Amino acid sequence: MATLDRLVALLSLVFTLGLAQYGFGQTPALTVFYTAPVVSMAPMWIAKEAGFFKKHGLDVRLVFIASGPVGTTSLIAGETDVGVIGGFAPLRAIASGAKELTIIGQSKTLMVGSIVGKNDIASVRELKGKRLGIDRIGSNPDMYTIAALARFQMDPMRDLQYIQMGTTSQGIAGLKAGAVDAFTTTPPYDLIALRLGYRTILDITTLKIPFAATVLLSTRNAVARKQADLAKFTRAYAEAVHYFLTNSAGTAKIVAQYTKVEDREVIAHAVEAEGRAMEKNLQVDPKGIELILGLIAKSVPQAAAARPQDFYDSRFTADLRDSGFLKRLWGEAL
Repeated sequence: MATLDRLVALLSLVFTLGLAQYGFGQTPALTVFYTAPVVSMAPMWIAKEAGFFKKHGLDVRLVFIASGPVGTTSLIAGETDVGVIGGFAPLRAIASGAKELTIIGQSKTLMVGSIVGKNDIASVRELKGKRLGIDRIGSNPDMYTIAALARFQMDPMRDLQYIQMGTTSQGIAGLKAGAVDAFTTTPPYDLIALRLGYRTILDITTLKIPFAATVLLSTRNAVARKQADLAKFTRAYAEAVHYFLTNSAGTAKIVAQYTKVEDREVIAHAVEAEGRAMEKNLQVDPKGIELILGLIAKSVPQAAAARPQDFYDSRFTADLRDSGFLKRLWGEAL
């Protein structure tokens, strides 16, 4: 009897090893990344920490890549499969010839930010001739400034002293040191500036400017090879967006973990602000792509003739909609 038991155990082990050799029974693996410890990227963290990736049968390796261009390069090289990233870098890369890249979803569709500064600047038009700080040319705050001031027939390069400061957080230091009169920022730095006694000169969020602010980026090769896994990924991400918008306490805890910010008011402010631009269905807004293409057309001539639909693959967001997944998730709130 003991000999028979050992034989059964041995056969079971051989069968299990055979399955592993051919990939059966293994959890699909994806390497995914995010490019900044900012609240707009929180659904990626939530999908990991709240277990939505595992729920959908995915073993996900999450990595931080602190640069949009480096993130896009990692995708092209096959080192990563999908990333959550600001839309500017990949759109510029695709327009410049990196046709392998493709956007498979979008989680932030509007510009969220503001111009804050000294109290003696009472209106947007009074910014003329003043020193306005941004983190760097080509960043989201740069795009926000250009698009927002265009609504007032102003050009930051022509009408202001436009100063690159390196990082968004340096805007507050610049104000305190008198190096700038105002700066364009994103939550929660606007709240921090208000706490220090500065004022909001322009709330860019209220302008509701369409923008490919935060997108899910992959490659056509990854889509072809891992379509089933990426479909599971987008479902997990959609659940994470639902969690973000409906579970403020849980979201705040995860955001604090990844951003290392402990101030509850600061976190709540950032979560509320980003929630106003969060896309429930992950669908890509062509208008947001059009705006960026228009902004980069001078430096990337190909962008002028580019079509927004050539920059994204809608099969995964269509699956979320057509399968009824979003309806089951959101009900009448969709």
